[in-house]
Amino acid sequence: MLFRLCKRWLPMLLATGLAGAAGAAPLTVAVSRSPHSLPVFVALAEGLFEAEGLTVKAIEAPSGRRCLKLMAEGRADLGTAAETAIVFESFERTDFSIVATFSSTSSDVELVARRSAGIKAAGDLVGKRVGVVKGTSAQYFLDTFLLNNNVDPKSITQVALQPEAALDAMTAGQVDAVAVFQPFAYAAAHSPQVDGVVLSETGNYKQTFNLVAQNGFLKARRGDVERFLRAMLRAHEFIRAQPRRAEAIFVSRLGVEPSFAAWSMQRTHAVLALEEGLLRTMQSQANWALREGYASGSKPADYRALVDAGPLRAVLPNAVGLAR
Repeated sequence: MLFRLCKRWLPMLLATGLAGAAGAAPLTVAVSRSPHSLPVFVALAEGLFEAEGLTVKAIEAPSGRRCLKLMAEGRADLGTAAETAIVFESFERTDFSIVATFSSTSSDVELVARRSAGIKAAGDLVGKRVGVVKGTSAQYFLDTFLLNNNVDPKSITQVALQPEAALDAMTAGQVDAVAVFQPFAYAAAHSPQVDGVVLSETGNYKQTFNLVAQNGFLKARRGDVERFLRAMLRAHEFIRAQPRRAEAIFVSRLGVEPSFAAWSMQRTHAVLALEEGLLRTMQSQANWALREGYASGSKPADYRALVDAGPLRAVLPNAVGLAR
């Protein structure tokens, strides 16, 4: 009897001990409730972090900017955020590092307008109230879209709102249009309460979603950051191999319709990388934010200083395309 019990439990006890030794204390990641965060949600649902010897606690937030704030408050060790949110955060502090880009898309932000407000095209936005999540990719996208359509951004009234309030603001007639990211844009565009028209489903702006680490955590537990990235790599492989299961996790975690999950997964590119293009985009966005008066103070002279490629280079050397 004792032999059978030992035979059954000893391998599990050894595995648990090895995992505990490797993973040490639990870590907390602030995760944006975004389609971009699907690799994190898959890793949580499928036990991929545990497979790498990690105990991971997730705190969900409506935007990457709020994820960064949770990190600044000391409530999270890691966070997920689009590059624009990181740029705005860099005007306030630089005690964090980007360790990897883990997804990208050109379809995350949409500009959704109310037909009842007389809006059918970009030119109709002149003099209108446009709700926007300030300090995020939505604000950058809005200005870029307007300029590309020969509309002066100063000819509209920007109304600051939180992403989860976009649909209610449109329904109540508080704004004539919203520039907001997914899944909130899809909800506004497809709600029967709003006679919505999408003015910008796709664009030239390629948005990235990135994993960010507090520098103190990165210094103390670099090995755990590498394990986190290995779990993300496993999650990417899982999404490619089992898209139906990944879609089910998407629907369950975000509480969205399967049609939106399928739509989004077709438009989101999951990849672990660190590329020069990310640095160029961030520099351009920082210049824009200062020029338009959306930010004040000083920015990093070189956004390379906000990147630590070491963990990703240890996990997937060929994924790092940064000049040394």
